[in-house]
Amino acid sequence: MRIAYISDPDGVNSNYRAYQPMATLMGQGHHVSYNRRGEPLFRLSEIVQSDVVHIHRYRGGEMQRLVDQLRERGVGIVWDNDDDLTNVPRSNPKYAKYSGARGAAVARAIGSIVRAADVVTTPSERLAASFRASGADDVRVIENYLPDAFPGTASVRHDGVVVAWLAGLEHQVDYQSLRLRETLDRLLDAHADLRISSIGLGLGLESDRYEHVKQIDFFEIPKFLSRADIGIAPLVDIPWNQARSNVKLKEYGAAGLAWLASPVGGYLGMGEREGGHLVPDDGWHAALDRLITHARERRKLAKRASKWAKGQTIGKQIAAWEKAYLDASERARARLRG
Repeated sequence: MRIAYISDPDGVNSNYRAYQPMATLMGQGHHVSYNRRGEPLFRLSEIVQSDVVHIHRYRGGEMQRLVDQLRERGVGIVWDNDDDLTNVPRSNPKYAKYSGARGAAVARAIGSIVRAADVVTTPSERLAASFRASGADDVRVIENYLPDAFPGTASVRHDGVVVAWLAGLEHQVDYQSLRLRETLDRLLDAHADLRISSIGLGLGLESDRYEHVKQIDFFEIPKFLSRADIGIAPLVDIPWNQARSNVKLKEYGAAGLAWLASPVGGYLGMGEREGGHLVPDDGWHAALDRLITHARERRKLAKRASKWAKGQTIGKQIAAWEKAYLDASERARARLRG
């Protein structure tokens, strides 16, 4: 197939929703084109030569006009979205962009593009239901999967116990609502061998055993996490979080970490088989304290997490993407034939 991708080259999630599946399909012999940093999102004369076009998140205006043209020319359209842009919390740095009248316009644009797409993809069951309610004919849940090189990252020997949180700035609402600063301060006071590391969100902890890294390269994630023992994924139960994927637990597992997560969104149904425990809102101190002090349980969960993550790679799950593109292309050709 000839597959064209349109995605934000600077977006972290573009790796999971576009660039890594694209690279895998390219390796399997498909002809793939994509927009690069500093270049136009697309060139119409080139993109209409595709069998299918994958659009990640973009909607409205120029993109809707492109979709209408692709439909007229019998090019398949797969539209993908992995965030609930209609429920951005106030604490999110992007709230102003998606609130009020702007938010209503975003909702309308999403409705228009999902109705025009041949196939809509998302990692979230909640988002899938929303897109179906907006009139999308064919909506498929395709989870976020890891690059093939992530699982099996060797753990780095270190002193003590390290708790890591890979958290974008949007997790401020979770940190505050679950009162995690108080929890982490208490744990640091109680365990002299405990160290805490956050990547992205700063936690404001004053201990010299706290490390904050503002940003790391996507492909450095497993290497960085391999210096830790426990990964945490706390979420407050709000609509925005209910649409989240489970990829953070996969990232922790790929680096050989036991994990603790809130029973929200994509984490629902996860547990010991995947290498961790679900934690109620008021249970974070007890859950962390137990894993910090019980090395044997921690190692057992880490082993399970690593085993689970090895089956959660893009290479092993690429058939779902390939079928979505093939079906979208066939549907577009049938539409052109009338």
